[in-house]
Amino acid sequence: MCLLVCMSLALNIKFVCSAMIYAAAFGIGLTTRALLPDLMISSDPELALPYLSIELLPAVLVGLMLAGLSSATISTADSQVLSCSAALSQDLVPSAAHSYGKVKIATLLVTVIVLAIALTGNKNVFDLVIFSWSVLACGNGPLLVLRVWQKPVTVPVAITMMIIGIIVSMIWKLGLNLSSAIYEVLPGMAAGFIVYGISDFLIKPKNLSKE
Repeated sequence: MCLLVCMSLALNIKFVCSAMIYAAAFGIGLTTRALLPDLMISSDPELALPYLSIELLPAVLVGLMLAGLSSATISTADSQVLSCSAALSQDLVPSAAHSYGKVKIATLLVTVIVLAIALTGNKNVFDLVIFSWSVLACGNGPLLVLRVWQKPVTVPVAITMMIIGIIVSMIWKLGLNLSSAIYEVLPGMAAGFIVYGISDFLIKPKNLSKE
């Protein structure tokens, strides 16, 4: 009972904090459009908060604001790098989970990949985040839908679905530049379902022949 009360309280706190954050972000955007209209044309709109703080706050509070932004960004990036390296060293290569050196190599590899994406990407952070969510949806979406429908999926088929979905979404976005016509999630998820359909068609006849 106590656990349920604590969970309910935590959910309410999370909801209130999220609502405050969204309201603050919305207010910052509107305020920036009113006070700094040139920012939307001549600069990066994602820099609205730093430019607005420079415009309205004293130097000490501007430094505090920039420190908060930097710490939040570094904290998030650090968590994501560690999560990716843990998935690489423990899930994809379980034999490396008990090796300190291999775990550090996995962390270094993920860091290099992330750094390369950050340095070579010519899009803003918002576009990169949207594209990363698209790739994630194409990799995991079909599997989640099939599991909700309680459809059997073998491990090789699941991995193939994820790889094909991710590749198709990246080719659709980066290679063919067709995302402006059709969002890359549709062809990516469709490719995952097609892989499952083909595997299901090929596996069922074998099972029936064995019976």
